[in-house]
Amino acid sequence: MHIAAKHRGLATTQRYTAIYQDDVLRHYGAFIARRRAERSSEEYRQPPDAEWAEFEQHFTRRRVELGTCACPYGTPCRHEHAWLRCPMLRPGPDQRVRLAEIITNLHERTKEATDRGWLGEIEGLEVSLTGALQKMEHRRTRTLVPLNLGATRTT
Repeated sequence: MHIAAKHRGLATTQRYTAIYQDDVLRHYGAFIARRRAERSSEEYRQPPDAEWAEFEQHFTRRRVELGTCACPYGTPCRHEHAWLRCPMLRPGPDQRVRLAEIITNLHERTKEATDRGWLGEIEGLEVSLTGALQKMEHRRTRTLVPLNLGATRTT
């Protein structure tokens, strides 16, 4: 692991540590043991069936047609009723075409509402359109974020 500690990227570290798999596993096991020793044992208990069912239901409700909502467990989310407006909804990688269709439809519906003078409808459609465009942009500009897996870096 002395070699891995000098590298910044996880991919680079993995290349160097690939030949030391036993060492990597041993260090990871030690990290987990230290982490568990520092945290309350209550966090590692076996949850009762009702609590586990509630936890699973949270994530079942967070799956919608275009993707999954990333709202933390136990927090409310608007996506159940207006998923395009939820800032935490992340469209799946295979949903770009569907999202483009939704955006086209929202433009058409906004034009119709404008032509007919449906001011309340226009406002709602514009909010949904803004959300859809933001999600499309997120799909286009998403970048990878390096993960800190608890290892410290020395320079």
